[in-house]
Amino acid sequence: RESEGVFVFEDDDLYTSNFSKQWKDFNKIQIDSYNNTSISFDYLNTLLFNNFEEIKNKNILEIGCGAGRFTEHIVKKSSLCVSVDLSKSIFYNVSINEKNLILIKSDLINLKIKNKFDIVICRGMLQHTPDPEKSILKLFDFIDNEGLIFFDYYKKPKIGVFHPKYWLWRPLLKRLFTYEKLKSFLTINILSLIRIKNIIRKLFFNSYFISDCFIPIWDFREDKYKIENNLFIEWTILDTLDGIFAEFDIPKSNKEIVNIIKKNNYFIKKNNIQKNIFCVSKNI
Repeated sequence: RESEGVFVFEDDDLYTSNFSKQWKDFNKIQIDSYNNTSISFDYLNTLLFNNFEEIKNKNILEIGCGAGRFTEHIVKKSSLCVSVDLSKSIFYNVSINEKNLILIKSDLINLKIKNKFDIVICRGMLQHTPDPEKSILKLFDFIDNEGLIFFDYYKKPKIGVFHPKYWLWRPLLKRLFTYEKLKSFLTINILSLIRIKNIIRKLFFNSYFISDCFIPIWDFREDKYKIENNLFIEWTILDTLDGIFAEFDIPKSNKEIVNIIKKNNYFIKKNNIQKNIFCVSKNI
């Protein structure tokens, strides 16, 4: 059925209810045309191995589009963009009125599209699915032998599941706070938490890793963009809510992703090992 400009294949948000709330509350924060930066474009360009022209006049499938931080750039360059998200964030997609955009609310695993695409783009999403390996392999359903898939995957922390965010902060904060209460707490206390975290970081040789272990806020730290202070604060609240309330977060190493691709007889065209970014295909 169609609702508010979106084709709804799945009414339930399933495991993405937190993302629905986040993008309702912060639907414009990461949109370049709103925050006057190139942050999202730069992330997208990096995913495309610094060749944004790759998508020019192509038919693109974007998986995990959210509120459209990458969609707004894809629709300007592509011939057709089909953007998919399971959460209600898709109703807040900034490009919803673009003529060459089709929006679909669906779980990736249950997504059925007959047509094949030139390129599939999936950023910041696969590790948040119940079965990441199954999700990665599902992407190949949408390309033919000439198609390309560009995706990234969150790397495992240096100490893996022993990182406090997995065994301490997430279970503790979920027990103490609802999404709404944590949002309210962060809105009041975020500046104090950032200051404390910066002190800890400086005490431990400027280590973000150690400060992350002590203070579970996901602060935006790419200073080269010089975003306004109020935007920085909102972005930090958004990322912290994302980090705490994600129902699934299953990080994998670059080697693990490579093994998934190769054991299923698919091919890696390009691999940015440092950023855990991949360009893959069915054929060499």
